[in-house]
Amino acid sequence: MHKLNNRFAFKTLLIYMAGLFIIASSAHAKSNDGSDKPVETALKQFVITLDSPSIDKLVSSHKATSESKEKSAAEIKYGVTLKEDFRSEESSYAFVESSAKSNVDDYLAALDVVPTSVVESEFTNGPELGGGPEAADTLKDGHSVYVIERAVPGISGLPQEKMVEVSQASQKVVEQFGESLVWDKSLLTKEGTFCVYRTNDPDHIIKHAKIAGFPADKVTAVQHTVHSYVF
Repeated sequence: MHKLNNRFAFKTLLIYMAGLFIIASSAHAKSNDGSDKPVETALKQFVITLDSPSIDKLVSSHKATSESKEKSAAEIKYGVTLKEDFRSEESSYAFVESSAKSNVDDYLAALDVVPTSVVESEFTNGPELGGGPEAADTLKDGHSVYVIERAVPGISGLPQEKMVEVSQASQKVVEQFGESLVWDKSLLTKEGTFCVYRTNDPDHIIKHAKIAGFPADKVTAVQHTVHSYVF
């Protein structure tokens, strides 16, 4: 009887393992080149630094794909979605979602766009994490939007509790400026951060950085657009 129970348990284990194999196999899909390589499904955020004419290409292509839903369109083929863009004559930025950087690279190549850089954001920080209010959907009167590049290598690898401390410290300094300075969000990468702030005086951004102890290597006034494409 003991041997019979062991056989039954062994057969049950085999069936369970076979089921796991089937589930794992079904989680794999054809990659864009037609191979059987697994395709990542978790969406990640990427910051693309490029010029404004290139953003025009991204927007035009997204609009066309949103209207046509053509499966061969670059956005659908490579799984890239434009979420926000920040334009200026000097430097412009596109925040996109995709499952892998290689997909973003292939997508840009398909549109004949040559970016300055493409970096993955590993964490999105913001005033809410530090106990502050979420930035409103609309700008306050007299405010403009700025993107601040901060070179802080390794910041995206900080533990969660340290992230909270950084957010609290930053938000406390923001509050010293009253309604004249608003922290929207910060995308953290391995190399540093891309921070989005709103203010009626760009000098506040520099002062905030000095008080909080953050670098402000590049501050760019931008025109900000939020997108909501559906494919």
